Amino acid sequence: MADDATMTISAVILPDEISKTLSSQTYAYTPADATEGWYYKVVDVTTSSGNLIGTETFLQKGTSAAGADVGSAMPAISTSDKVKFLFVKHTGYRDDGTTANTADSVFLVFDGGSAAHGAPDALEIGPSESWFGKFNGLTVGNLNCISAQKSAAGSGGNKIQCFVAAVIDDVA
Repeated sequence: MADDATMTISAVILPDEISKTLSSQTYAYTPADATEGWYYKVVDVTTSSGNLIGTETFLQKGTSAAGADVGSAMPAISTSDKVKFLFVKHTGYRDDGTTANTADSVFLVFDGGSAAHGAPDALEIGPSESWFGKFNGLTVGNLNCISAQKSAAGSGGNKIQCFVAAVIDDVA
């Protein structure tokens, strides 16, 4: 279905002597009903902790490609809405979209705390890497991010450009 998020991944894991190739691993998420909608934005992750997903309007809601009526807008996302699916791509560039950045990563935290490169529960997305996941109770307000040096080596000095796509349940 066109409104699904579909991922196909191949991976090689374990040391060379016992490596295992996992081919064509697939994952899909379909918005469950009319309360779930798509969010997409090119996000400049800063060197200060903040919400990854802003409170803009939904791109589309529901399981079909229904739009908004003329003169109206899609509902706004709130910090209490729930993230059901999340995809983040570190573009490998700074916020201008043209200056390469291979020194800094994006760090995500999911508990509402301030994102920090040294947080033991921070998920790191390095230059040109992507990450995705499915959630049940994560709220928009609890998903925070920051840019910092790779491998949590220290504070970052640059904003990092990311592509963020999410399916969000409009519970507010």
